[in-house]
Amino acid sequence: MEILKKIEDDLPSLSRQERKVALEIIQNPQKVQTMNITTLAKKVSVSNATITRFVKKMGCRDFYDLKLKLASNGPVQTKEISKGSIADEVFSFYKNVLGDTADRINLDELKEIVKVISNCRRIYVFGIGSSGYTAQEMAQRLIRMGIAAYPMTESHIMYITSGIINKDDVILALSTSGSTTDLNKAAALAQQSGVKVIGITGVEKSRLYELADYPVLVKNSEFIDNTHFINSQFAITYVLDIITTLLLENDTYQERLSHTVEIVMDNKFRNNN
Repeated sequence: MEILKKIEDDLPSLSRQERKVALEIIQNPQKVQTMNITTLAKKVSVSNATITRFVKKMGCRDFYDLKLKLASNGPVQTKEISKGSIADEVFSFYKNVLGDTADRINLDELKEIVKVISNCRRIYVFGIGSSGYTAQEMAQRLIRMGIAAYPMTESHIMYITSGIINKDDVILALSTSGSTTDLNKAAALAQQSGVKVIGITGVEKSRLYELADYPVLVKNSEFIDNTHFINSQFAITYVLDIITTLLLENDTYQERLSHTVEIVMDNKFRNNN
């Protein structure tokens, strides 16, 4: 059995500390090949003895043997998608959306947004419908980094929030069309209290783009020949992934995220045992 496959299969049976080692190897197998045991231990905050125990559980003689087996796996091969298939059609759609969004975004502007989020007291993530699910996901990410984040997915709650919000708070508003009336009204109401609004939308001449203090334009999937039910949030999620990654350049956020992920995984695997 390939070593990475074995590590993935055995993950639920590992101890909390051993899972930290396993995840690092699964996520960065090529980097681990260049490390010695002490470097890896320091990277994932475990002892050398923990790595030694983990290596034995994987059926390897020592850490060097583990690295040899990682090298023998070779690079991860991307499965080829047959041309003209449904899978190829969806892949092409996503590629177009992703490419066009990448052309629109400005990394310096996203870095400025990251500063705003980092310095705010609270961040309220607005989204209705499909954007509401994305808002909930983004708020959960921020919470795991120790940022006070609250998803707002219902118009009445948005109005209430905008009426009591503080000038040190921030609104992150998500809307593919940019014309969600209740969301825009709530965001505009909050601005009257000095609140900054970050708006991510797929339409430049939309109300959200115009009112946002920090507007971000993504590719609107409806502008591509798409007559099927395909994820309309893909472009917004791409931008949120970039913002998340930039936030995680902050050591404090990275440490908090690692800690919360560790707790969640420990609880998950404990309940499955």
